[in-house]
Order: sequence, then structure tokens, then C-alpha cells
Amino acid sequence: MSTVKFNCPHCQQRLGVADTLLGQKISCPTCGGHIRLPENPAAPPAPAAPLAASPKAAEPPLPQFVVQAPPPPQPAIPVEKPKTFGTTVPVTLMNGDITFFCPGCSSKLVVTERAAGKQIPCRACGTPVTVPSTGIPPDPAGRQTINLSLRQEGHTSLRELVARARTGDTLAAKAVLAYGANAVSDLLDGLENSFDEPKENREADILVDLLVRIGIASVKPLITKLGKSRRAYYALGRIGNEEAVEALVRELASVNWRRVEAACIGLGLLDNAASLYVIPQLENTRKSTRVGEVYAAAGSAITALQRRFATRV
Repeated sequence: MSTVKFNCPHCQQRLGVADTLLGQKISCPTCGGHIRLPENPAAPPAPAAPLAASPKAAEPPLPQFVVQAPPPPQPAIPVEKPKTFGTTVPVTLMNGDITFFCPGCSSKLVVTERAAGKQIPCRACGTPVTVPSTGIPPDPAGRQTINLSLRQEGHTSLRELVARARTGDTLAAKAVLAYGANAVSDLLDGLENSFDEPKENREADILVDLLVRIGIASVKPLITKLGKSRRAYYALGRIGNEEAVEALVRELASVNWRRVEAACIGLGLLDNAASLYVIPQLENTRKSTRVGEVYAAAGSAITALQRRFATRV
């Protein structure tokens, strides 16, 4: 099994995957963009035998062993970077191609390996460029390649990767993120299951960070953990889409003060100005509660939201 390296088409992060993943869809562990890898290219077909030319009496036969020179390489074709984020973009990983960047206009170019070492014009700007001899160039930004092979080892399951990630293993965390939405269930299993468990839990905090980075795909599963895990509230607040906010607002009406307290904390983590409508509801919660913890949490959430968005006006 060999490793194929390429740049994420969304954020240009350098990535590496095992060739056994070709044809599948993965998520970039840095930006979360979906990447559809091409099928593993089959061996090139054998060249067809040349057709015999019809004899012409007026022309003398060509001398034996005369070979025509190969045609000059075609100009490099620029590959446009995707203009949208979060869509599935195919990555060119065909055998026999050389991918590099034009020094004149920074367009990403793809040419056949037969052009290695030759000078050709860039089709984007016309600048003469010398084709490098390596198939995959170093990342122009100098970023380190993220090798996703860790998640492809047959003996390393997703559950094992999650267990390693929660201890602070950053490589395992990146491998977990490469699973995208498929990792949500295992990450949720690592959260606390009762409000009676200690509030401080560094390992669970790491899993929350991963759930937040996965994003919207985590929201519905996190909602099922409300009433059991404080960190489900915190993660929903940090993700902050409409469904997450509505779920937290509904929790303000709970008769369980711990759930209300956690909902207040989660709402205080919102980072979207469109969610400022929750402030009056937090005010109502603070005025109506007789529980000191809820009063304090609601007040802190209101203050945090007002300060956060006041600096952006």
C-alpha cells in the first residue's frame, strides 16, 4: 500500500492518503471540506498497432528504422480552484500526470509526465514555465502534509482513534476528523452521561472540540444527549446553527434547573449576531428563577453576548 499526497482543493492543506482510499469520499481534517478521490486508474491500455498506409507508386519507400519525433507537449491546462466551500470537489490524482504551479500567475497546472524538464507556455497567462520532474510539488505555503494513513491501518478502528484523541493525541484527532459525520456516534459515547459527573473533564472537552469541528452533522445527535451531558449544551452553543439554538431555547423551560443552567451556558457561547434574539429569553429566565446557579448562568450569558457583539458593531 502506497501513500498518495495532494493539496485539499478547499484550503490547500497538504494531505496524504493510502491508495486503497481512491474512489471514496473523505473530509479534510483542517477545513472540513468534502473531497471525492478519483478511482484508482487502471493500467494504461497497450498502444494499438499502427494501420498500414496504402502504398503509393509515386513515393519511394521510407528508409528502414526511421522513427518520427514525438509531438511537442501540449501547453499546461490550469486547474481552477473551487469557488465554494463545503462542496465535494474531485482531486486529480491520475498516474502519469505532473501537477505544479505557474510562477507567473500561480495557476495550478497539470501536464503529462513526458513533458518533465521541458519548457511550455502556461495556458492561463502565457508565461513560459519549465515542467518540474516531480509528480507532486511541495506545498507553496510550506505547510506540513497531514498523513491520513493512521485512519487506514487495519488494526486501528475509529473507536481506538477516538480513545487516543481524547488523551490529547493530535494525529489521532486529525484522523478522527477525516471520518467526518461517521465519527459523531463514537465521539458522543465519550461524553458524560449524567449531570452528577464532575464538571471538569478535560478528555470530554477534547471530544466536544472535535464535534464542533465536524459541525452541523453533530447537531441532531447532540440534541439526543440533552438532559444527560452538559457538554452537549456547550457544543450546540458553539455550533450555533438555527436548529441548535432552538433546542437550547426549549431547554430554558425545563423544570430541571441543571438543564436550564447548562442551556444558559450554551447560549452564552453563541457567536452569531442573528442569535441575539435569545437575550430577552435569557432575561426572562433570570427574572423568573429562584435558583442561584441559573440566575448566575443567565446573567453571565447575557453579558457575554452583549460584549461579543458590541465589539462588531
